Amino acid sequence: MLYIYDNAIASDLASSIDPDASVNDIVKIIGKEGILPLIAQMKEDMIKFPVLCLIRDPETAIDTTRVNFTAMHKGVPLGIETESQNIYLEKTIPINLSYTLSILATNTVDSDELLRELMFKYTSQYFLNVKLPYEVDRNIRIGVIIDPGSITRNSGSLEYIQSGSLYETQMKLNCQGACMVTYTPKHVVREDVSGIEIV
Repeated sequence: MLYIYDNAIASDLASSIDPDASVNDIVKIIGKEGILPLIAQMKEDMIKFPVLCLIRDPETAIDTTRVNFTAMHKGVPLGIETESQNIYLEKTIPINLSYTLSILATNTVDSDELLRELMFKYTSQYFLNVKLPYEVDRNIRIGVIIDPGSITRNSGSLEYIQSGSLYETQMKLNCQGACMVTYTPKHVVREDVSGIEIV
């Protein structure tokens, strides 16, 4: 389910940088799966820069500071489906999730301006609603914040078709509140208590 967080952050980033990308494609946002097509386009010189590349870091661990025994093992009642009379128990495992956001540009002006925009966007904790595509209609609210000591510049370190330089700036983004979820349906049974006397 981690791809849901990837897509939510990338979509939000794309809409905040370029709200009407269908008309005005200013900055291209790509994820991990878009790197190989990007390299192929670079060889054909078809790519337009600047490009933002969002890649989830491979280390994903359980966040032991937020573990709730009941929520992780038994589940918490979350919603009732009226037609089937099922109640859904949500089991959650909190996770640590982080990303590397790279700015690729052919000049330092574009790189600096994008870095400025992204720093202001993510310096104070930025909240984002993530819609879950599972049994229960539910959103998870996560925080996305920049790791302040993580900004690195690799100016001119990437070769652009071996004839020029591609300027790269990287920053780390940390997600707060991310979790893995699963749902277990339990059928609700109606009990007849009309014959019980209360003394």
